[in-house]
Amino acid sequence: MWIARAKPLLQLQTIRRRCSKSPCYVFSFLTYSDVPHKKSPLQETRMRDRFNLYAKGGDGGNGSTSFRRSRHDRRGKPDGGNGGRGGDVILECSTAVWDFSGLQNHVNAGRGGHGTSKNKIGTRGEDKILQVPIGTVIHLKKGEIPSMVEHCSSADLDPWELPGSLSTDQSEVDQLPSSKNTSMTEKVKSTHVAGHLSSCTETTVDQSIGMNQAIRPQSEPTEEIRYNVAELTEEGQRMIVAYGGEGGLGNVCYPNVSMKPKMTKGEVPRVNSIEDEASNDDRSSLRTGLLGSEAVLVLELKSIADVGLVGMPNAGKSTLLGAISRAKPAVGHYAFTTLRPNLGNLNFDDLSITVADIPGLIKGAHQNRGLGHAFLCHIERTKVLAYVVDLAAALDGRKGIPPWEQLKDLVLELEHHQEGLSNRPSLVVANKIDETGAEDVFQELEKRVEGIPIYRVCAVLEEGISEVKAGLKMLVNGDENSSSLNIENIRC
Repeated sequence: MWIARAKPLLQLQTIRRRCSKSPCYVFSFLTYSDVPHKKSPLQETRMRDRFNLYAKGGDGGNGSTSFRRSRHDRRGKPDGGNGGRGGDVILECSTAVWDFSGLQNHVNAGRGGHGTSKNKIGTRGEDKILQVPIGTVIHLKKGEIPSMVEHCSSADLDPWELPGSLSTDQSEVDQLPSSKNTSMTEKVKSTHVAGHLSSCTETTVDQSIGMNQAIRPQSEPTEEIRYNVAELTEEGQRMIVAYGGEGGLGNVCYPNVSMKPKMTKGEVPRVNSIEDEASNDDRSSLRTGLLGSEAVLVLELKSIADVGLVGMPNAGKSTLLGAISRAKPAVGHYAFTTLRPNLGNLNFDDLSITVADIPGLIKGAHQNRGLGHAFLCHIERTKVLAYVVDLAAALDGRKGIPPWEQLKDLVLELEHHQEGLSNRPSLVVANKIDETGAEDVFQELEKRVEGIPIYRVCAVLEEGISEVKAGLKMLVNGDENSSSLNIENIRC
């Protein structure tokens, strides 16, 4: 008991002894805090909406050279199995990821297993599945055009088509459909996801030499980028961007092949002819598995939203998004609070609208001022644009911009990014109506901007939010009286 009470005193003596030797120890001890360090908003990781990806499919496994010998068969019969097919690199569309920050620049799929004796086929290489967000657009620098993966159940696949599986039953190989045993060329042309090369005892050397051309069409390498070759817009959608190589052939597929008999002491070895050497070279090339395809891609994220909130920095876009939906974006009393787009859902009884909050734009954003206008790609697919302006930006001697000039600058930046981007149904949300003098500015805004509905709101107090919701729903449903905002309609 006394020993337990004496332990704190011993610790205090140790601290006192160290403090007398080193005063820095006292400073570090006094400045200790168990409160976790909080990052400032400007240190927040920016959204990665553009990503360069190098993908390589798995190489095919090598075929086996094996002979089954018995006392009744002196030379033996070939029973070497085929090599397994390499894995594919697949992009899968998922709602669990936000951007491309979780991807690696270099991705390789698994290699197929080698064939073994007793006509055992090598295992199929493991596929490399990368999850990408909804709205991913694929641009191709090098390689083949990606292909969509059809949804199919694993019960319909053969054992060697499943990654990591191995067929050991000889009867299963013998009972394959006759369509798969006709020729290697038909097998390769039928599908990209075959796990093996079928029994090909009637395959000739000429057919096997052209196997590379029969596997898939080879695209000519070009340095130019091929834009918008594919896109992923639905959850669970898959796209193959790099194919695995086909496995090599086992010696069971070679016609008229048998094991050489053992040489006796007095027997003279026979000299191989040129035809035998050529056949051996062909067989060795067939036995080696093919290399997987390579592709260099540029992935670009274009968020799929119905409504896009566009405005100057600190105009109240994030506050408005939190008022009309359940989203909780970061809000601050300074410019460029939003460093990446935020999404929110506006739910009605019969309709659900997705709203995207775009980081603030300033005049000259197309010249890479501020955060630039690279985030405007997220509103290229929107149906409706909502311009959010700050009524109190130029009040009380503030160095701000009047709301009608804000609208003019926003429209010009949209047109600099993509011609015709502002030609879609739009409305104006005049925020911060609760400020002193904002009512007069709102009346002046209605005189200077014509042909487009203007809603007066206070996003903080949630005043006028119901009218904005009704206006967005009307524009998304395709109201006949909807109109877009043009430069001609703004008088500065």
